[in-house]
Amino acid sequence: MYLAPTAARFGHRLLQSVWVQAACIAVFTFAVYLATSENFTTVYDHYVRLADAFLNGRVYLVDAPDWLELARYGDKAFVISAPAPTLFVLPWVAIWGTGVNQALICWLVAGGAVGLFWVATARLNWDLRFRIAITALFAFGTNFWWAASAGSVWTMAHVSAVFFLMAAFVETTGKNRPWLIGILVGLAGLSRLPTFLTIPFFAYTVSRGTDDRRRLVLRLLLLCLFAGIMGGLYLLYTYLEYGSLNMGYEHGQFVQEPWFSEGLFDISYIPRQINAILFYVPVFSEEFPYFKPSFMGLGLFLTTPALLYMFRARMDRMNLYVLSALLLTAIPLITYGATGWLQFGYRFSLDIVLFMLILAASGMHYRLDRPKIAAIALCCAINLWGVLSFHKLDWIA
Repeated sequence: MYLAPTAARFGHRLLQSVWVQAACIAVFTFAVYLATSENFTTVYDHYVRLADAFLNGRVYLVDAPDWLELARYGDKAFVISAPAPTLFVLPWVAIWGTGVNQALICWLVAGGAVGLFWVATARLNWDLRFRIAITALFAFGTNFWWAASAGSVWTMAHVSAVFFLMAAFVETTGKNRPWLIGILVGLAGLSRLPTFLTIPFFAYTVSRGTDDRRRLVLRLLLLCLFAGIMGGLYLLYTYLEYGSLNMGYEHGQFVQEPWFSEGLFDISYIPRQINAILFYVPVFSEEFPYFKPSFMGLGLFLTTPALLYMFRARMDRMNLYVLSALLLTAIPLITYGATGWLQFGYRFSLDIVLFMLILAASGMHYRLDRPKIAAIALCCAINLWGVLSFHKLDWIA
């Protein structure tokens, strides 16, 4: 007689758990990303092959197909991208071998990143309706959707970095353990190297509310120590690959291309990056569908107009550190020779999407009204158009 009310109360408490909510959001997001993917797989499965190499005691690939972008030396080929995304793939490859679907794993990780963002916003006590809207903006109103649904080596690197940054953000809103945040930021950096430079924001979060100077110094040292250990692991990995400490990107097949005429990084590349960030537009024609996404990308604020709210953010102490992390991380992005190439939106922006969302939320004053709802809905519509154009309709130009 009392079993049903007890079960109902338990179910109600379970649904109130932010982690259960996050899991439901992650599953829903995964399902959408899967449904909008291209052929439900990717041929650019570098991380599956690298996981197999690790399991066989190697840091290089053998008999790698010609279509893979690698650093090739005789019969050995090295994956250029940083290796942390391989951590998500290793258990699957250990059980099922190299037939594992890398794209499937990418969608799972991406769904997890969205769930983590939900947890962080809940812990920050943002209004429920606003949390739903800003989470929808992240999951379906930015080119994170396109990157996740692609599942390739390049986009999975971004997805992995976002996942670890979101995990670090969750930790800052919870127990705020500096050693764990350092590891998570380091893993983000081992997915996308520029994200190592997000450390100023996390230095602020671990020092927040700490008045004792010795404790403050200890917490900052722990953060930097563990992030530094992760950076050291990347240098060791690079040395094992190439016998030097040069980044893998310096050994790629593409380094002789004309867009790297001044090296991988140079301030002369800034105008082309600014052009890609602000001014890339769709390709228009007189035939249906009349406008298509350019394979070169789409301007950041055309992809996600709601991010314009960033410029209304209140520059309190926290947002100043958010902005410092954003700007510092942007330095290697805007001085890099390539702008991202085959992409929807500007994919390098995913390295700083967390910080843009924080600033945009501040600019919205953590409240919804009709213009904000309309802006978020427009972002979701634009990104649905982009994802379907790339993966289902072959509308890219």
